[in-house]
Amino acid sequence: MHKKLTKYIESYDMIKETNTYDLIPNGGMIVLINNKSNYSVTIEDISYEIKEYQSILINAYTKSLELKSKENINMVAVRFKGAGASFFYEKYMDELMYNPNEPIYIENNDEVEKLDPYFLNRLKVGTLPFNIMKIIDLLDVQGSDFNIDEVLRLANVPRRILDKTFRLRAGMSFKNYAGIKELSSPV
Repeated sequence: MHKKLTKYIESYDMIKETNTYDLIPNGGMIVLINNKSNYSVTIEDISYEIKEYQSILINAYTKSLELKSKENINMVAVRFKGAGASFFYEKYMDELMYNPNEPIYIENNDEVEKLDPYFLNRLKVGTLPFNIMKIIDLLDVQGSDFNIDEVLRLANVPRRILDKTFRLRAGMSFKNYAGIKELSSPV
């Protein structure tokens, strides 16, 4: 993998010669790129038709996903770090945020063998809130026991950028928001 991509992409996992495959959550998003033929993939007991060279974006923050097919699966699972996919697929992030349990169909990629050039060409400076809503949800769950390292891993951005983006989207600094959550948490 190209050095520039390692900041955003965890791995390219080849899925071959199997009818079932468990996608273990990695705290980020996954893009599945279908290599060969049309077939159905079952995710959480719902079947989705994936056409030849079609790609889907999946939220893989916490839930394990099982891929099933009657034929042998031949795909590439591109695992992103935290919100790393937002730097490549920004236009799909809102849809994924509001439908976190459904895959999002994205454009076809018939150059699966050339993943590095494909992702290097798609890399754009993000204007999204680096999944700020997920971070707010995480703070709501954790209350005052938030772990800044976990939050930064989820956002996949440096602390300075997180603070600036959080302030723009939430109207206050990350530290102030976490302090309010601490005061409102039951003792």
